[in-house]
Amino acid sequence: MTQSEARVTRRSRPSNNPVASLIFLAIVPSIILGGLWQFANSHDNSSPPAPDLVATTPANTPQTPVLSARRTPGVLARETSSIAFEQALRPLGGSVLAGSCVAVSVDRVLMLSDGIDTPVTPASTVKFLVAVTALDSLGADFTYSTEVKAEINAGVVGSIYLVGAGDPLLASSWYPNDLTLSKYPQQPATSLETLADSVVAAGVTQITGNVVGDASHYDAELYPPSWPIGFRAIQGGPISGLLVNDGAVLGATMKATNPAMGAAQEFYRLLQERGVTIIGAPASGVTPVGLATVAAVQSAPLIDIIGEMLQNSDNNTAEMLLKEIGYQLSGAGTRAAGDAAVMAKLSSWGVPLEGVALSDGSGLSGDNKVTCAAFLAVLERYEATDPLISKLAVAGTSGTLSNFFVGTTLQGRLYGKTGSLTGVKALVGFVPVEGGSTIRFALLLQSPGVDDDKVFKPLWEGVLTQALGSYPQGPTAAAITPLPATPVTP
Repeated sequence: MTQSEARVTRRSRPSNNPVASLIFLAIVPSIILGGLWQFANSHDNSSPPAPDLVATTPANTPQTPVLSARRTPGVLARETSSIAFEQALRPLGGSVLAGSCVAVSVDRVLMLSDGIDTPVTPASTVKFLVAVTALDSLGADFTYSTEVKAEINAGVVGSIYLVGAGDPLLASSWYPNDLTLSKYPQQPATSLETLADSVVAAGVTQITGNVVGDASHYDAELYPPSWPIGFRAIQGGPISGLLVNDGAVLGATMKATNPAMGAAQEFYRLLQERGVTIIGAPASGVTPVGLATVAAVQSAPLIDIIGEMLQNSDNNTAEMLLKEIGYQLSGAGTRAAGDAAVMAKLSSWGVPLEGVALSDGSGLSGDNKVTCAAFLAVLERYEATDPLISKLAVAGTSGTLSNFFVGTTLQGRLYGKTGSLTGVKALVGFVPVEGGSTIRFALLLQSPGVDDDKVFKPLWEGVLTQALGSYPQGPTAAAITPLPATPVTP
């Protein structure tokens, strides 16, 4: 290659454009200045916000060390009193003969357990097992509804039907507070008068047929076969899906042998008193399908009905409630279905059931057997503040305990369910202790003559009262709770 060719070749390579360079140099500062302008415009030159206020509390110094026994006041109170309490319970345990049982716990810690697994006839304390099952299965707000249905054709009323739903407290106004027929007032009663008023208010002035009582809600068993003959219609029964005044009829000297008929007679009388013309007569039977509902009356809530049963130890209420449990849970309004439901409920709660057997709901049957271990397990499911506990009889104050423990340290403090049969005396319940603790106990006595006041009353008001009334001998849980913290002085 010659020198001239080399020179030509070098000249042919691209050379820098001076105009483009000038433009680039002019643009770059503009871009930088533009960015600075945007940054300046986006910058918030307002005053910074005030800092968030932070809540402060004065520094406190705990007076109670972390590892202090005061951190578990219930345990400490129980431990400081347990030795003395166990000693106080020994005479009670020594009073329990073979075939009976006693169990006592404080805040669910067992303190006394003589014969605790012995099956004993519980008498009316079995009503407590029916009560807890009913509340858990049906609910405290459950109500019974008694209805009146009628044959109505072109405005003319043929027969009317008083349809029972198992309400155990359905009554005419003359009955619930008549203490010549019952030991205690049977309240809260469901008013049969209110139901009659509702029929009249519905426009019924003439009935061309009969007034029929329908008890088909439950089975036809009026008395458990294990009841002594002498108990029937006196201690309990008849039991029926339709029961008014426990089977009593105004002006009659004996309870009706057919409860549905007796109820129809009472309702017939009330309708006549209200000016209703009735061509037919009182009768019993089953309501035809498809009849119109003319009127209905609701019972009090179940929790209040249970209160009447527990405080008065009402045998009819217990037996009818047992059948209602069976009806609601299995569709069978029978004693057997109710007992099976109670046993199933107790089993689901983990209650020890070895030796436990149920034959009725009232406790009138001697075939019932319950252990103190089973009762204590059920009692320990409830706090003393539970609404159910307030429905129990109170020592020296109400129900079946109104005449017992009067003037003792347990008066007004012991909440319990009593039970009594020939050769049987039972008491289960709660004693809330000032300061927060709760004593739970079951005392089931079975021996000849133990149901005599001269035998069991000294045991109840003497040994039992001295034992349970002695707790606590140490400080209460309230007295030894953690001390309040003290503010730190700056």
